[in-house]
Amino acid sequence: MTEAELKQELERLRTEVTALRLANAALEQQMSQDAEHTDAMLKALESQSNALREANRLYRHQSDFIERVMDSTGALMIVLGPEGKVRQINQLCAQELAESEQVLHQGAADGWLHPAEVQRLQTELGQVPWPIYSPLYEMVRSRGVYAAEHRLRSGDGSFRHYWLKGVLLHNPQGKEEGAVICATDVTELKQQEERLRRSESLLKEAQHIAQLGHWELDLVSGRLAWSDEVFPIFEVEPAEPPPSYEAFLALVHPDDREQVDRVFKASVDNLVPYDIEYRLRFADGRVKWVHVRAQNYYSAEGRPLRSVGTVQDITDQQLVDEQLRLAASVFDNSLNAILITDAKAQILKINQVFSSVMGYAPEEVIGRKLNVLKSGRHTKQFYQNLWTSLRREGKWQGEIWDRRKDGALIPLWQNISSVRDSDGRVIRYISVFYDLSEQKQNAEHIHYLAYYDALTDLPNRQFFRERCEHGLAVARRSKQSLALLFLDLDRFKHVNDSLGHPVGDEVLRMAGQRLKDSLRQGDTVARLGGDEFIILLDNNPSLGDTEIVAGKVLQALAQPFLVQGHKLEIGTSIGISLFPGHGDDYTTLVKHADLAMYQAKERGRGNFQFFESHLTERAKERLFLEGELRDALERGELEVHYQPQYALADGALIGAEALVRWRHRERGMIPPDKFIVIAEDSDLIVPIGEFVLRTACRQARTWIEGGTSFKRMAVNLSGAQIERSDVLEMVGRVLAETGLSPHYLELEITETYIMRQAQRNIRVMEALRGLGVALAIDDFGTGQSSLSYLKRLPVDKLKIDRSFVMDIPQDANDSAITRSILALGHSLRLTVLAEGVETDEQLAFLKDLACDEVQGYLFSPPLDADHFNRLLYRQKP
Repeated sequence: MTEAELKQELERLRTEVTALRLANAALEQQMSQDAEHTDAMLKALESQSNALREANRLYRHQSDFIERVMDSTGALMIVLGPEGKVRQINQLCAQELAESEQVLHQGAADGWLHPAEVQRLQTELGQVPWPIYSPLYEMVRSRGVYAAEHRLRSGDGSFRHYWLKGVLLHNPQGKEEGAVICATDVTELKQQEERLRRSESLLKEAQHIAQLGHWELDLVSGRLAWSDEVFPIFEVEPAEPPPSYEAFLALVHPDDREQVDRVFKASVDNLVPYDIEYRLRFADGRVKWVHVRAQNYYSAEGRPLRSVGTVQDITDQQLVDEQLRLAASVFDNSLNAILITDAKAQILKINQVFSSVMGYAPEEVIGRKLNVLKSGRHTKQFYQNLWTSLRREGKWQGEIWDRRKDGALIPLWQNISSVRDSDGRVIRYISVFYDLSEQKQNAEHIHYLAYYDALTDLPNRQFFRERCEHGLAVARRSKQSLALLFLDLDRFKHVNDSLGHPVGDEVLRMAGQRLKDSLRQGDTVARLGGDEFIILLDNNPSLGDTEIVAGKVLQALAQPFLVQGHKLEIGTSIGISLFPGHGDDYTTLVKHADLAMYQAKERGRGNFQFFESHLTERAKERLFLEGELRDALERGELEVHYQPQYALADGALIGAEALVRWRHRERGMIPPDKFIVIAEDSDLIVPIGEFVLRTACRQARTWIEGGTSFKRMAVNLSGAQIERSDVLEMVGRVLAETGLSPHYLELEITETYIMRQAQRNIRVMEALRGLGVALAIDDFGTGQSSLSYLKRLPVDKLKIDRSFVMDIPQDANDSAITRSILALGHSLRLTVLAEGVETDEQLAFLKDLACDEVQGYLFSPPLDADHFNRLLYRQKP
């Protein structure tokens, strides 16, 4: 290498060294600057680090604060991230909500929702162009603020109701950062709402059932508002409610309108509640009762603002109350004793009459069992039958003996009925009864008067008949004999007429006693009436026994009677009939004994005669009359006469009794007692009875249409006529044929026939009464009426038999019987007519006893139609 090259190389080296130095200096300068810059950076980093640590501290403090706030709230707090995943929940949420797989693994809050509500949210969202991760979050995103009620699953697996409010979160740049959901538990509120709705529903239903509505009246504007239940009460269409108080007032019954208005205004003015019952009257005349209550409200200054109240239809209640008041009035004022028990026969209530009859005050028996009244007189079977009837039929009636408080036994007629609830169970027993003591005493007295002769104290005709029929039944069964001795006192009429009734009565009493003394144990003697006696020998007497008894009787009565200083020779004649030889029934035996007695009289008196089987003159007469009677109707020999009947109070002619008469073509007028029995024993009574009824009805119509004061036609119905024909059809047919109004017709039926088969005959009488005719009991007092049946008979009148009237007022017994019959008839609210009035004394006696009606020869005998017509027209109004 040349020097030049060396120099050049050296120069190059020098240049590089200089460059290196310059570069090194620059590097040192740069390094110095970099060190300064690095130091500044380190300082800045340290400052940032400190700021970051402070920021982290503040963030942690704020996070802790937010968490404490979230935990302290009473609601569930759920924070969602921008993807909709659960980022944070508060402590209450963790406690209340169940662990959900969807929440744990996917972070979606929808896992707590009820599946049906998730489905509903998806339906509401519809189709979106992106996949839905969380329907709940998407609903918040779509609305910004979402509020709704949802069910969330609790820790125990059940769902509770929550009010959810979700708010979408944005950063300061407006970018979505997620959402916050606040959930408040409203389960109890929902339950309260449900209870409230249920309560309102029940209230509305109760108001509907109770026919109760509510209303409000604005006292300032006068506007009236009604609930739905009010419209049917006032029968107003909901579209047309009364617009004002005045329009409402027009619906009130005119008679109540002034009071309703006055009471309402007084309640407003006096600051008192409004409470009133009044009536509504509708266009068709119907009336409703309503009960209105109201409360008034006022301003602070006391100015009336509004009236709020209720209205209830109480029409049915008013009817029930009226019925209850009526029932209470009947209970308290009944003439009968009333007792109410529970199903176990424990006494609940009694009325005043019970206390009067039984002697117990209410507090002494209420709460006690019925056996406190038990008399001990009835058997156990009696009470078993009573309770069996109550269980099967729900009622029992009959006579029962009970014990009063003072220990005395008392007969009662008692009706017991059971009261059942809607299920058919017995809840009450009601007993209505009355004291039979007086009736029993009267019945015993009437029974004595009806069955015994008050003068001689011997059995009478009715008693003897029953005893004889019983003896006949026994004799038939045992194939034994029986004897009847028929007798009357010879020359008694002469003694009675010459020495007077007192002497005659004493003779009858003494004769009766002698007859009793002459008979054997078990024989029966009865007085038939007047001086006629009859004896029954029913212990299988032989012919010799009968003759011995007859001889004793002749001997006893042949002895002189010493009466009031008079020695009287009387004597007797006896007729005897035997069973079975002389007859098979009571009537035949008596008739034959009577015929035999007349044979004894014809043979000189003072003897006895047995009935002879060949025909006597009397028997021939009967056969003759029966044969003639069969043709009498066809020949027109039967007539109807009319005996006038008068009202005793004013003497007015009010009607007539139709009586059949027989005008024979040869013998002239034949008395009824000669042929009526024949007609009844045969079938002739049926056509004869219909003839009399038709003739009487046709004649009555003629008199009524003639403008007379005629009011009633009385026609007898024979028991045989009723039994042997369709009497109901016959009466109805005759009334239709003659055109007589039924209320002008009165049918008379004898007491004896009625009581023969009381139950059956009552039904017949009720059917006749159903035609509209009146019914009367004829010959009352001669039969054996049961008081229990008598009060059930559908009759309007009792006719006192002439046998009781003919000897009043002289005969004390007949007077007592007549007085008793009148008292009994009037107590049963029946009209009482006395037959056979022939003297002024009898008339005066009957007037004093307030007898209603009379008939008899004192006024007029039975008249033919022409003579009765003249009598009527003399009294024509």
